[in-house]
Amino acid sequence: MLSSIFLSLIAFTASAAAQELCLLSTTPVTACGPGDLTTANWNKFNIDNDLFGFINGFGTSDNFPRFFVQQNTPTTSPFNNFDCSSFSSTNCQVPKQNNPHITNCVFKGLENTFCANFVDPADGFVVQNYINLWQGLKNHYDAVKDAGDAITNANFIDTMVQALAPKKQSIAVGVFNLIADLVTDIIPIGGEIKAAATFMKKIRLVIKATKSDLKDDSNDIVSIVQQNEAIDKEISADTAQLKQQLTNMITGTQSRLQKILDQVFGKNKDPQLIEKTSDVANTMAFLNAYHGVFLDDLPSRSDLAKQMQTQLQNWIVSSVLEAMSYDVTIDTTALADIPSNPGGVCKAENGFPVSGGCALFRINGIDSKGAVIDGKNQGNDIFALQNVAGINVPQMVANAQACNGGMGGGKTDFEGFLAMENSNKLPDCMFNFRVVSKKL
Repeated sequence: MLSSIFLSLIAFTASAAAQELCLLSTTPVTACGPGDLTTANWNKFNIDNDLFGFINGFGTSDNFPRFFVQQNTPTTSPFNNFDCSSFSSTNCQVPKQNNPHITNCVFKGLENTFCANFVDPADGFVVQNYINLWQGLKNHYDAVKDAGDAITNANFIDTMVQALAPKKQSIAVGVFNLIADLVTDIIPIGGEIKAAATFMKKIRLVIKATKSDLKDDSNDIVSIVQQNEAIDKEISADTAQLKQQLTNMITGTQSRLQKILDQVFGKNKDPQLIEKTSDVANTMAFLNAYHGVFLDDLPSRSDLAKQMQTQLQNWIVSSVLEAMSYDVTIDTTALADIPSNPGGVCKAENGFPVSGGCALFRINGIDSKGAVIDGKNQGNDIFALQNVAGINVPQMVANAQACNGGMGGGKTDFEGFLAMENSNKLPDCMFNFRVVSKKL
């Protein structure tokens, strides 16, 4: 009897002690303010382990981010309205929760932070990563429309065609293959803004790793050509074609972005059961948050719109130059500029100073028997390349020179351009006109 009472007393004492026990991991979350939800802290607090363990135990479920929030907000009142499945959603966020676990030692110093809304502070990092993923995709979705509107409102297509095309010319079929690549890969982003250049590259890495690539449903190449044939009799057929394809690129890009959103947050995504622990690391749910991949470098809508507009304008100019059979002759003759007007002689010849000489843009100029220098075989205002399109002409010519040995006709390499390690401002062969260098 006494032994029974003694054992009961020990059990009671142990139970009481357990309630007071502070169970901290070897890498506890110690910061969760607005500036603390970073990739560096994700790795510092080893959030990968928490996410890995959750997926290993519960699988990926249907709409994993929503399921994760439901399971990891306080059990007395779980937040069931988390919804990032639409770009118009107002619930891709977690409001302040009444957390009965807040007195637990794991929340010490985190009481009024985002992480205090969850059963475990580590969960806040996972959810914020997914919120950033949604916000980044939404910013792309809105920005591509902004870029298209800016080009349309500025009358950019009409201006460039009028400046570069002295006559009506139908846009070549090859241009539409370029369009298909653009839509399939989203508008390729390049430029000075790191976040704008890397976000979609991260998305593509996950898509490739999970073998979940999407079939493109943009307008079929044949139907596009048929549309162009139907409007070919119009006086401004080239501008009409470009405007139609600009619209196709905007809607096609937005459609693909919606499909990517559906893959991550969609209501009809089949759950993925975990049969082997080793399978966890290959799930989309894990890879979309691995190392807090979307916590840093969230691109803003305005930054994206600026870069998308630049790339779309590059495409328009490249399309017109290709349609009009422009090429470039770099005159290597030493030109005697006066000190106060560097490059003046080249500009007087309707050329652009570039590395190696004076770049003369002409229509079929390389094969012409006439004098390339006289400038007869060019549009009304070749300087619109700089003054209207804002193109870095030396960079543009260098891009064409490196394409197929300057022989023209090379395929634009969006795949290589979107590789994570690529920091180029232009895809290879973005401009694929012929280039020769010679003394005139």
